[in-house]
Amino acid sequence: MASSDVTSRGPRAQAARCAVGFAQGNIESGVVAAVREALAGLGAVRPTMAVVCVAAPGDPVTGGRILGHAGALLAEAAPNCAVVGTTAHGVIGGVDAVEMEPAVSVWLASWAGAPPRPFRVAARPAEGGVGLTGLPELTDDDRLAVCFADPWSSPIDEVLAAFTRIDGDLPVVGGFASAGQRGENRLLLGSAVLDSGTVGLVLDSTAPVRAVVSHGCRPIGDPMTVTSSRGAFLIEMAGRPALERIRATVEELPTEEQALAVRGLQMGIARAPEAGGDSAADYLMRAIIGVDPTIGAVTVGDEVPVGSLVRLHLRDADSADADLRQAVMSVAEGGPSAGGLLITCNGRGRSMFTSPAHDSEVIATGLGAQALGGFFAAGEIGPVGGANHLHGFTAVLLVVDSTMSDSVEVARDATVGQGGSADSDQETDFDAALATLLDADPPIS
Repeated sequence: MASSDVTSRGPRAQAARCAVGFAQGNIESGVVAAVREALAGLGAVRPTMAVVCVAAPGDPVTGGRILGHAGALLAEAAPNCAVVGTTAHGVIGGVDAVEMEPAVSVWLASWAGAPPRPFRVAARPAEGGVGLTGLPELTDDDRLAVCFADPWSSPIDEVLAAFTRIDGDLPVVGGFASAGQRGENRLLLGSAVLDSGTVGLVLDSTAPVRAVVSHGCRPIGDPMTVTSSRGAFLIEMAGRPALERIRATVEELPTEEQALAVRGLQMGIARAPEAGGDSAADYLMRAIIGVDPTIGAVTVGDEVPVGSLVRLHLRDADSADADLRQAVMSVAEGGPSAGGLLITCNGRGRSMFTSPAHDSEVIATGLGAQALGGFFAAGEIGPVGGANHLHGFTAVLLVVDSTMSDSVEVARDATVGQGGSADSDQETDFDAALATLLDADPPIS
C-alpha cells in the first residue's frame, strides 16, 4: 500500500490525500484486497475519486467482472466517490507495474470541494459525420477532465474537440483502453461496466491537480518550413522533396543512430507559429506513417499546412528517460505531491526500457510520493501548449498537488523535448521504405 498526505496553503487551504491498492495473480480475490488496501491508505478520509485498472490478458469477460466488482465495493464503502476505470495491457500500483499478467490497481484521491461529475460519451451516425451523445456541460469553474476511451468505438478527435470553452480547451488527461482488439475492452463508470464509448470525470476548480506530458525525443537536423503539402501529405520541406530532406538528415547521423532512425523517426510539427524550433519541446510529435517514393513525399499522422515549421526527431529509451526525469523535476519544484495517476504507453515499459516499472519508479521516486496508480494505454491523452492531443510512446501524469497552482499544465523546461505518435502500428511501411533507401535491413513487423 502507498499513501501520502499533504496540506495546501492559501485562501482555500485543504488536505489532499492519495492511496493505492494493488494485487496481481488471482485477481478474483485480489480485487477485494486492492480496494481494502486503498481505502485503508486514506484512513478516516473518504475518497473523492477512484480509478480502477484491470489487466486480464485474453479474458475480457473476467476483466469486466473485476471492474464491476471493484465499482460495487467502492459504491458500498464510499457512496459519494466518483469512479471510473478500464481494462488494459498492464496496470500500475505504486512503484509496481505489470504487463500482460493478471493484476488490478485501485487508485484513490481525496480533497475538499465538489465531487467530480461523471459522464459517458457515445458516438452515433449523423448527417455529414458522427454525432456524440452524453457530453458533459462545461463551466468556467472546471479545471480538468479525466477520460478513458475504447479506441474502436470512440472518435477521439471529435470527443476532444468537444472539451472547448470560450477561454480555450479544458485540459483532458486520459488514454485508450488497451486490453485487446475490437469488442475486448471494458470501461467502468460508477459500478456500470461498458464495452464501448468514452467514460470520464470533470473536476472543478477545487481539485488540486495538474497535468504533465512526457514524450522523449531529441531533435536531429535543422528546422524546415513546409513548402508543399496536402493535409497530412507532406510533399516538400524547404523547397525540396520531403523524402530527400529526410534521407539527407538521417545520412548525416552516426551509423548507430541511422539504425535507430529506421525504428524511431518522428516528425515534429511546431506547436505555434512563433516557436523557435530550437528544442523538441517546441513541437508536437507525429509518426511518419507512409511514403510515396515516386514524388518523394511522406504521410504524417497529422495535418502539416504549408508554412508549418517541422523538424525530424529520434525516439529512444535514453531520451524518454531523460525527459521523464526532467518532467518530474518540474512537478517537484512546485512543492510536495500527494500522488498521481499515470497513463503510459504500452510501447514503453518492457518494449522501451528494461522493466515495466521504469516510469512508475522514476515518478514515485522523483515526487517522493508512492501513491501512484494507472495503466498502460494504446494511446495517451494530454494537454500540450494549451491544446489537447492524442499521443503515443508518452507518459501522461495527473498530479494531485499540495498547493493549488494557477496553471493546470505543468510548465516544462525545454531541454530534452517532447515526442510521440498516435499509432506505432502504422509506422511499418515507412520504416521499411527508409531502410531500403539507406540500404539497411528493414524492421521485422
